Amino acid sequence: MTKKIDDILIPGQNVNKLNLRKYLGSREIATPQDYGAYGDGIVDDTEAINTALAENGAVFLPPGAYRTTAPVVLGYGRMLFGAGDVSVIQAREEPYDPIELPEYDSDFNAVEVVEGYCTIQNLRIVGGATGIMLYGRDGPCVKNVIENVSIWDCVNGLTFDGWDDTDKPCYWNNASRILIARPQLNGVLFTVTPGDWEDPETFGDSPNANKLHDVRVYSLSAPMSGSGFFISAGRYNNSFIDCEANVHTSAEACFRLGFSTDHNVIVNFYAESLGLAPGVRIDNGSTNTSIVNLFSATGGAAIWDPTLHGEYQAYNAGFPFKNFLKDTWITDVHIDGMTRGTTFIDPPEDHVGNIEIDLEHTFYLLSSFNKSYDLILPNAADAVGRWVTLKKSDLRENPITVKEADGPGPDRRDVILLQQYDTITLMSNGANWWILSDNRTPALSTFVDGSELSGPYEASMLHRVYLVSAFTGQVIFQIPAPSAAPGRLATIKKIDPSSNHVKVQLAGGSGGPDAQIWSLTSHFAAMTIFSDGGQWVVLSTY
Repeated sequence: MTKKIDDILIPGQNVNKLNLRKYLGSREIATPQDYGAYGDGIVDDTEAINTALAENGAVFLPPGAYRTTAPVVLGYGRMLFGAGDVSVIQAREEPYDPIELPEYDSDFNAVEVVEGYCTIQNLRIVGGATGIMLYGRDGPCVKNVIENVSIWDCVNGLTFDGWDDTDKPCYWNNASRILIARPQLNGVLFTVTPGDWEDPETFGDSPNANKLHDVRVYSLSAPMSGSGFFISAGRYNNSFIDCEANVHTSAEACFRLGFSTDHNVIVNFYAESLGLAPGVRIDNGSTNTSIVNLFSATGGAAIWDPTLHGEYQAYNAGFPFKNFLKDTWITDVHIDGMTRGTTFIDPPEDHVGNIEIDLEHTFYLLSSFNKSYDLILPNAADAVGRWVTLKKSDLRENPITVKEADGPGPDRRDVILLQQYDTITLMSNGANWWILSDNRTPALSTFVDGSELSGPYEASMLHRVYLVSAFTGQVIFQIPAPSAAPGRLATIKKIDPSSNHVKVQLAGGSGGPDAQIWSLTSHFAAMTIFSDGGQWVVLSTY
């Protein structure tokens, strides 16, 4: 049973029949009234609407309030459209009230789209556990279109649910020009409803590649406990273009990305709240989201990343990091000002083991005030193109030895930062760490007093000059193996007038510089030696 346009419009209602005729042409269309609906906001019209949708491809909802007590269900390829906000699906007993805040007493979804290729247009929905829920109950929930719809007083306004079957996904759906007002929990929700927790096959896929444009969520003074947009589960190119969330002070966020989200796109998003709700909240586990042109008028952070992992990219989006770019390839760049990521390392005296750095920063300010330690760089192969500066800040001569994990180290050797302000800058080409600059000044001299020794003096070779007194007796000056001090240069000078010898030899007594044991016997006698890593060689004596 179908009727023409003039037969279904109620006289005196403000409906543009010309636009409706242009949209429908001369076709005769089905209405819920053909199946017994009243549209008076009192009589239950659920069965009439669902019967009309079951028997017709398209159903027009004439102006009126259609009270329902169960979901209005759209199967494959169905179309439900109205004359705008005057065509109301009322999923609760009380009618819409623009002044009184809602009770949220509906325990069913107002509208459910359970398959693909459906269209919902030009309606107002009032009440419901969810205003419109898209999920693959009967088949893949794909290529559905929702536009020019206002959703009022629901627990969740618009829900995209991956449901419990990966063969019936929630993909490629489009929603545009949507108003979601006074939601109790979330305005827009992307989720996956779990099945049997012990059976992974009863879980569906996350909603993917859905497009939302000009979707606005407004609390309008109604408290809400969730977020304007909550992407609890959603990945692979869900996009949110020109959307907006103006949320109550009780909300968690204007836009929240949950643990099971990645590769989403947010463009031209407007966030507003008088409370501390952040503009965009990014939970741990949410990765590879792009945020472009975010305007955040909230009391909280524009972008809040509680983990500080920075697993997102942002352009013109927020404070303090208006632009936050990861893994970005630039062929040429001009920089007027640059801030380098900096961290401070100062191990306590009871610290055990090495200090390993992960290169999350480019400048490391190091202190060895409490103890000496080894600073371990990542292997060069795991840090291709990375650049890092290391600077020793304290005045104690506790050496910091810079090494490489499973590698030879900077310039293929260990590097020692000994004095205050010693600084080196390193870069990895993937094969080795290379020293780009090094301001390490000559080490201060140290005094070796033979009267305080009970045996040989074991030189660390960290100092540039060793002043040795053998006034009270012979001093055995032992140097480490050349392989333990590659690149080290040191001068050893006898400063007392006695005839006691200062013997310079390798630890263990097996030779010394130039493969021999040397004796400094006269006052002010000195020698300068150098290790190439294979042997100690004498550069000068006097």
